[in-house]
Amino acid sequence: MSLTPSKGSPVCMHERRPGTTVCLHCRHAARAVSRERRKRVILRSSAAALVVVTVGAVGVLGAVAIRARGATRHAEQRVAVATPTPPETPVATIPAPVTEAQVQAPAQVIQQADTMAHTTVVAHSKAPFAPVVPQGQSSLPDGPTAVRADSLVTVSFDTPMTRTRIPAKFERLVRSTLTAVYGQSIDSVLSKIPEGGIARQGDLVSELPTRGVRIPVNADWTIALFPETRPGHDGPLVVRYRVSVVAKSE
Repeated sequence: MSLTPSKGSPVCMHERRPGTTVCLHCRHAARAVSRERRKRVILRSSAAALVVVTVGAVGVLGAVAIRARGATRHAEQRVAVATPTPPETPVATIPAPVTEAQVQAPAQVIQQADTMAHTTVVAHSKAPFAPVVPQGQSSLPDGPTAVRADSLVTVSFDTPMTRTRIPAKFERLVRSTLTAVYGQSIDSVLSKIPEGGIARQGDLVSELPTRGVRIPVNADWTIALFPETRPGHDGPLVVRYRVSVVAKSE
């Protein structure tokens, strides 16, 4: 028998004991190499499966968010279309004898109405803050979106990294997005509210969606903010909020 090893076979460099035909050291090394090869195959398969699951989950969440947004817009359009405009009813007037007092009375009433309308416009024009985002939908930094309808702004953040039921996380998101909605001038108002002063006004998922959060601006105005939730796997999740600057008497 030839003592030269076959091509491709490892050369055993260990000293065998008398009567031993198989090198135990070589066998142990071969088994170790086989185990490492199996581990690499298992790790690669697990990584591929994890990537597939992650991509599928992101796709499903994106589809749910798009469907929910489309349903909200459709519902708002249906409400706007279904709201009827009451027709103007002509009022018939019967002429009467005109006196000097009656000639002066209409002028006084018209002047009073004009004064009240002017006062109302001036009072509403004194709101200290107005949204800086444009009318309609726009994107905010770091992912949230804002939908402005006149003075009311709805900020949505229904993504895996931002939706929450944790009060502290919600307060951090509110502080960062309010600056994007109203501009840097809102920072002076938020700086007067201590950390936790927004989230501690009530239970985030059971009380605040109905009662709302109040952020004082001055003696006459306040910021009214209402979280909105949707069902989640472990309970309700806050996915957006509505905000506007209102008079404290409202």
